[in-house]
Amino acid sequence: MDRLRLMETFVRVVETGNFSAVARQAHTTQSAISKQVQALEADVGVLLLVRSTRSHSLTEAGRLYYDRCRQVLDTLEEARIEVHRAEHQVSGLLRVAAPVAFGRIHIVPRLAAYYARYPKMRIDLQLDDSFVDLVAAGIDVTFRVGELKDSRLIARRIGSVARAVVVSAGYLARHGTPECPEDLVNHNCLLYTGIDNFNEWTFVDARNKPRTVRVPSNFQSNSSEALRQAVMEGLGVCYSPTWIYGRDIREGSLTTILNDFKPSTLPLNVVYQPERRPSIKVNSFVDFFTETFNQDPDLSAVIRSFKA
Repeated sequence: MDRLRLMETFVRVVETGNFSAVARQAHTTQSAISKQVQALEADVGVLLLVRSTRSHSLTEAGRLYYDRCRQVLDTLEEARIEVHRAEHQVSGLLRVAAPVAFGRIHIVPRLAAYYARYPKMRIDLQLDDSFVDLVAAGIDVTFRVGELKDSRLIARRIGSVARAVVVSAGYLARHGTPECPEDLVNHNCLLYTGIDNFNEWTFVDARNKPRTVRVPSNFQSNSSEALRQAVMEGLGVCYSPTWIYGRDIREGSLTTILNDFKPSTLPLNVVYQPERRPSIKVNSFVDFFTETFNQDPDLSAVIRSFKA
């Protein structure tokens, strides 16, 4: 069997942590993947993995061989892309992940311009509001809003996302307008459960003093799209990134309140697979979207502020 293919399989097994994930991605069986690793061990003449019923670990020789395989595969990928780069072409498949609303509002509408610049590229966009394991899912790059909890990830910060309290005119007409953060305890607050302490909303007042309020709610969701629709229906007020509601606010469908009390901001990062340098196609993708985000009225102000 082709040694390069065996090396690729071995590297994927090491990086995903299990044979079954590699088998799913390759549309084959766990037994077939295991046999490929065994064939590679027979070829190099040493044991690379110590297997148990539920897991495996690298031998000392396996660790050395993995490092060399990773270097070889990265070099081959860079060489392939460099050939296309010499002809002013970036090509290949890029697997991208992003939160659902962010992908719908800020990635998909920009793809036509991206393909105009890089016509040989193919994008596999995975939209999910939950945590995505880049290695297990085979993702090349993902956009993440909020603090990164996994220090092993390789991240590039491209901005800070502003937040605001958004509400419909209909809700305010029925329930009145909160004048300070503490007034929110008398209002129905719509909660996004995808973050820690989701029922605690933090603001900074004119004296730069943080003010945190534990808010009541009769509706919560892990979907920012569902929360946006709930706000549009007048179900309550929502503490949310402004890029979700930019068009709604500009068109007057929704408004922001408590504008004298600034909600805390969230970092916007692009994240790459650990132990892998970003390829030319990844860098081209990230550079393109960072450039266009800087021209977006819902993102440019915070990005310029960050760069300054």
